Amino acid sequence: MKNSLEQIKELLRKANTVLVAGHSDPDGDSIGSMLGLGQLLERQGKTVSYLCVDAVPRVYSFLPGTDKVKKNVPFNQTFDAMFVVDSSDLSRIGDKTTDFRAIAKKIVNLDHHPDNTQFGDINCVGSASSAAEVVFDLAVYLKLPFDKQVAECLYVGLITDTGNFRYENTSVKTFRMAAELMEFGINTHDITTRIYDTRTVKAVKMAAMALANIQFAGDGKICWAAITSDMMEQVGAMGEDVVGIVDHLRSIEGVEVAIFFREKDGVIKMNFRSKNRVNVSEIARKFGGGGHIKAAGAGMPGPIEKVEALVIAETEKHLQALKYLVI
Repeated sequence: MKNSLEQIKELLRKANTVLVAGHSDPDGDSIGSMLGLGQLLERQGKTVSYLCVDAVPRVYSFLPGTDKVKKNVPFNQTFDAMFVVDSSDLSRIGDKTTDFRAIAKKIVNLDHHPDNTQFGDINCVGSASSAAEVVFDLAVYLKLPFDKQVAECLYVGLITDTGNFRYENTSVKTFRMAAELMEFGINTHDITTRIYDTRTVKAVKMAAMALANIQFAGDGKICWAAITSDMMEQVGAMGEDVVGIVDHLRSIEGVEVAIFFREKDGVIKMNFRSKNRVNVSEIARKFGGGGHIKAAGAGMPGPIEKVEALVIAETEKHLQALKYLVI
């Protein structure tokens, strides 16, 4: 990884215009890493543009710089460098019309996913709790000065990808990074309250609808729930209003794998969570997705009933292979 850090250092000596992009359906790590990195580069005199094809979720709208995030690249604009954060593949950006290799002289891949495709001209991909941690390590290596705003963005990335320090990807290094960020005066109580203890009425209604129709398979070790487009329209909900439902499913006693299905524009989006030994990224890859061992995602055309049947059957195979289920 040191070699890639040196390559980035050399690139930034010459680059003036930079595009920083996060993935579609952004989570806290994607938004926090994108904003944190972009502001670090702005402090170095770079002209930075921010790209996310989907709107920044309301829960992260308090972060500094969210007003600069655009859903598309301005026509005919080119960049000396493009940094892609928290994305295992360039397609995760979600923009199917822009040829990023044509508009950016160099693409830098900053990520922590084990199934990363090494799509960048420079690949800075490490074993880390979050993309925010990768950005933090890069900034330390380059000796870029932090401030409260940058620290706040990276802290959000850190806590959202570690489940507020509950997941197994939380390490001693993770806590050390958090401590260093806290030294810049960020209000961790306020941040945590905004993200974990604040829900819209629509989000609560969507959770109630999903949890009222949970289903089980594999002797109760697989649990899933589904939300259709009609249900979303009935409540007037958006994608961010169903975030976290899969974690409720995983918390059920006896459940090893939780899956949340959501219908959107004819595509069935899936969120997978594992409690112990099941590698859900392997299941997600069967359906064109990927992710981490205990948290992954995928998407495929509906109808939702067909997708559910295929995914549950594949999940049962994995549980059988691990001796969770007796055939």
